[in-house]
Amino acid sequence: MRTAGVFLIFAAVALRGAVLFSDDEELVAVLGLLAVYGVCLIAETWIVHRKPLFQSRYIQIAYLLIQSILVMWLLDVSTYEDFFALLFIPPSLDAVSFFGRRIGFMWITAFSIAIFSVMLFSEEGQLFGLAMGGLYSGICFLFGGYAHQVLNAESASAQNKRMFSDLQTAHRQLQGYADQVAGLAVEHERNRLARDLHDSVTQTVFSMNLAAQSARLLLEKDSPRASCSTQLLRLEELSANALSEIQSLISQLKPRSLAEEGLPATLRRLAVERQARDGLQVSLEIQGETTLSEAETLGLYSIVNEALTNIVKHSGTYEAKVRLKLNDDSSSLEIEDHGQGFDPHTVSNQRGHLGLIGMSERAREIGWSLSVESEKDRGTKILVKQNQAGG
Repeated sequence: MRTAGVFLIFAAVALRGAVLFSDDEELVAVLGLLAVYGVCLIAETWIVHRKPLFQSRYIQIAYLLIQSILVMWLLDVSTYEDFFALLFIPPSLDAVSFFGRRIGFMWITAFSIAIFSVMLFSEEGQLFGLAMGGLYSGICFLFGGYAHQVLNAESASAQNKRMFSDLQTAHRQLQGYADQVAGLAVEHERNRLARDLHDSVTQTVFSMNLAAQSARLLLEKDSPRASCSTQLLRLEELSANALSEIQSLISQLKPRSLAEEGLPATLRRLAVERQARDGLQVSLEIQGETTLSEAETLGLYSIVNEALTNIVKHSGTYEAKVRLKLNDDSSSLEIEDHGQGFDPHTVSNQRGHLGLIGMSERAREIGWSLSVESEKDRGTKILVKQNQAGG
């Protein structure tokens, strides 16, 4: 639109000049100057904005000087100098576009001085010249301000495009990071389940295999039925333990009721299930009603389930206490038994006790801390505390 407006102004001035000077001896000079001005205008439109070579400051200054000289020449050779001053409008636009607001308006000020210097000597008198000079100078400044606003709009548009491009790049990176985190979470869960299977079920199945082999050997040697019966009973007991361990591992996966009912209700359900499956009597105490995040809820449920499994397998007792405190300032979870106990420093890295490591990892993942207190023949207490913000 700007280019079309500039050429319309030039066409209007050239048409009026051709009409007014049609019978004047100055027609050839006027048309020649207008032709050169038009060629420069076309060159600026089609070359300066497309070739980096012509974006040199020296080329731009030379262009403005040539256009200014041509307009001053037209004003000087004509007795109808008022309308030729309109040809300062395109250089005013270009001055601000080339050099910015401050230097561009300095050029427009120079154009205004040139206009006044000619208009004050008009045949219509100084008052007329002063009025026309002020009019055309004001128009030049007005178009210079328009050019400045266009520059600001183009700059803002370019900045918005860059920001949009940066946001798209950041969005793609975040999606990539999210996929990586999801993949790592899946891999971590696979490793945990593999570790738990190796630590529990595979050992039990191995013992079942030994018991089956022993029973077969006794049968081959025609040993007393009592010995075979003992091994078969042992095999039956081990298979029941394996089934219990598999069910325990399955229950560590997010139960359907956990998201729907919350941690307290799901722990009550778990206590009933452990009583029915393992004969473990779980005393459950819950205080407070603070809402936990989904990650915290799942993590604490898994810790309780693993701790109860360890009590059944290692403590020698069938009673346990679970205390859950949900407070705004600090929440905590305790799982306690009065079984045979153990030395935490001795067994924490031993085969068969990897459950402690898994519980510690789960607590750390949800921003909680886990500690174990246990002594021989004095039971075990597992304490899980919510880490304080900024702590």
